[in-house]
Amino acid sequence: MCRWPLAPATRRLRRPHLATFFSTAPSSIGCPLHAELARRGVPAAASLALYSRIRAATTPTPFTFSLLLAALASSPSPSCPGLAAPAAHGQALKCGALAHPVVTNSLLKLYCALGLLPYARRVFDSGAALDVASWNTMVSAYGKSGDLPAAREVFGRMPERNLVSWSAMIDALVRAEEFGEALRVFDRMVLEGFKPDVVVLVSALKACAHLGAVERGRWIHRYLETEGVAGRQRNVKVETALVDMYCKCGSMEEAWSVFDGVHCRDLVLWNSMIGGLAVNGHGERALELFRLMSEKGFRPNQSTFVAALCACTHTGRVDEGRSIFKSMRRHGIEPQREHYGCLADLLGRAGHVEEAEAVLLDMPMEPHASQWGALMSSCRMHNDISVGERVGKRLIELEPHHGGRYAVLFNLYVVNGRWEDAKAIRQMMVEKGAKKDAGLSFME
Repeated sequence: MCRWPLAPATRRLRRPHLATFFSTAPSSIGCPLHAELARRGVPAAASLALYSRIRAATTPTPFTFSLLLAALASSPSPSCPGLAAPAAHGQALKCGALAHPVVTNSLLKLYCALGLLPYARRVFDSGAALDVASWNTMVSAYGKSGDLPAAREVFGRMPERNLVSWSAMIDALVRAEEFGEALRVFDRMVLEGFKPDVVVLVSALKACAHLGAVERGRWIHRYLETEGVAGRQRNVKVETALVDMYCKCGSMEEAWSVFDGVHCRDLVLWNSMIGGLAVNGHGERALELFRLMSEKGFRPNQSTFVAALCACTHTGRVDEGRSIFKSMRRHGIEPQREHYGCLADLLGRAGHVEEAEAVLLDMPMEPHASQWGALMSSCRMHNDISVGERVGKRLIELEPHHGGRYAVLFNLYVVNGRWEDAKAIRQMMVEKGAKKDAGLSFME
C-alpha cells in the first residue's frame, strides 16, 4: 500500500485558513484544495502534507497526482520541489498513476521546470503513458536548455505533431542561432497544412531579423495583416518582433510604421525602436524617442540606456552621453559592462581616447576584448599611437591567437613610421601561429 507519512511542516503554514482545511478537509475537497495551493504558490511541504491526509483517507486519483505535481512546480522555494519531486514521482509510480498521460505530463513539466532533464528523460523513456503534449514538453525543454541535438532527436521521432510541436522546434532552432534551419522548418510546417499562430510567427520573425531576410519578414507581416491570425490584436510581442525585424534589416520607415500603429506599447517595444533608430544612423530621432518615452511615464531599464548611449555614439553627442550615463543610478540602475563599453566607445569615436581608456580601466568588472577592440579602432581612427600601443598590447595578451589584433597594431605602427616595431609585431604573429580570418558576407 502506497502510504506517505504526514509531513511535519504542516504546522508552519502561514495561512491559518488553509491550515484549518488540512485538519478538517474531507477527501472530496482534496483536489480543489490542491488546485488552490498550486495557484497560491505555497511551500512544497504544504502540498505534501495535504497529499498525506488525502492518501490516509482514500485512494488518490490521477487528478490528485496531477494537481500535486502542479503545486510542487509552483512552490516559491526552488530547493524544496527539487527534493519532493522524486518522492512524488515514487508515489505516482507505486499507485499506477503514470498509466495516465495527464500525470505523466505533469511530472515531465515539473522535472523540466526544475532543470532536471535527465529525470524527465527517464520518465519519458520508461514506458509511461505519453501523448503529443509529452513529446512537446521534451522538445521545448531541450530547446530552452540549449541541447539542440536532443530536441531534434525527439522531434524526429514524434508519432504525431500539432502546432505546438512545430512551434517548440522552431523556437529551439532560433535559440541555438540556427536561423536558416528555423525558416526551413517553418516552411515544412506550412506545407504540411498547419496554420501558424502568433507564437510561431514571432519565432520566424526573429530568424528573419538575424538573417536580414527582409522579404521573408514582409511575407509574415502580410500574412498577419490578411489572415486575421488569432491573438494578433493587442499582442505587443508580435508588433515588437516586426519592429525588431525591420530595424535589423535596415527598413526604418516600415519599422516606424508598425511602431506608430501600436497604441498599447510596452518598454520592450520602446527599446526596440530606440535601439533600431540608433544603430541605423537616426541617433537624434532615437534620443527624441528616449525623452518621449520618459514623458509617457515609462521607466527606462538597462536595455534602454544601452540604446540611448548607442544613439549618442552615432550622433557624437558626448556631453549628453555622459549625462545619460550618470543618470542611470538616479533611476536605480547600476551600470553594467555594456554601459561602460558604450560610454568608452562614445568617447573614443569623439577623439577622447585617453578618457575612454580610463573608463575601461576604472570599470568595476573586467572589460571584454571586444570593448578594448572598439577603443583600438578609435585609436587607429584618430592616429593616437600612445594609447593605441597600450591597448594593442593588451588585446594581444587577451587573445594571442587572434590575427586581427596583431594586424591593427601593425598598421598603427606603419602609419606612424615605426617600422622596427611593426616588424616585431609581424614576427610575434608568425611565432604564435595567429592568422587573420578572411572577410565573409552574403546576400539574401
